[in-house]
Amino acid sequence: MNLLIVDDEMIAIRGILDGVRWEKLPIDHVFTANSARQAREVLAKDRVDIILCDIEMAQEDGLSLIQWIRENYVDIECIFITCHANFTFAQKAIQLQSFDYLLKPVAYDRLEEVLGSVIDKIDQRMNKNKVLQYGELYLENIVDEAREKREKKSGREIVDEVSKYIKSHLSEDLGVEQIAAQVYLNPDYLTRIFKKETGNSLIKFIIQERMYMARRLLLETSLSVNGIALEVGYSDYSHFTKTFRQMFGMTPSVYRQEKGKTE
Repeated sequence: MNLLIVDDEMIAIRGILDGVRWEKLPIDHVFTANSARQAREVLAKDRVDIILCDIEMAQEDGLSLIQWIRENYVDIECIFITCHANFTFAQKAIQLQSFDYLLKPVAYDRLEEVLGSVIDKIDQRMNKNKVLQYGELYLENIVDEAREKREKKSGREIVDEVSKYIKSHLSEDLGVEQIAAQVYLNPDYLTRIFKKETGNSLIKFIIQERMYMARRLLLETSLSVNGIALEVGYSDYSHFTKTFRQMFGMTPSVYRQEKGKTE
């Protein structure tokens, strides 16, 4: 890990560089800056994991610098150091999500302890991120393998599987992309293979199956026409009625009256 010390007093920086037993800590590079401007220059060139920052500095104080860092480098951990136990400073440090707040002169063994703790926190975050990344890669591999298996299936097998899925989910929202995701296929590829195998578009097939189901419900149940519309995926009653009439030549209510007694 890399650490940046920001303090406008060179003697304070030298004291930390000489006083901390760096060999005990997994820190590769310790950068220094005498002002907020120099700190920004370091951050622009090098990766920094931890900042040890004085609060009271000339021109721009440490609180302002860390506010800027929080907006641009969200993962950097900050430890504030200051000469005064100022409540306002401490409150602002908490708001800026600083890891700790130390008073000068800092006891070096205490500073080593705090640095060890912040390093542990960063390690845990990095390990958690790695686990999440591995999990995402694992899921991507599973999806890719499933997609490859699907694409090796014959067109007839794909159509049979899609048809079965559609018939068992007629009351739900059935879009091409949603259906394609269920069978791990590209939507355009699914549309083409379905048309090639059946001579019918996927959307038209869905509409037909919904109307066939509506017809069965009209003849075999006492559900209201509005209830049947919902059962076959139509929340708009007038749209359902219009579609049914286009397919069977009469409205659902008339169809039930005329066909119910003879079929």
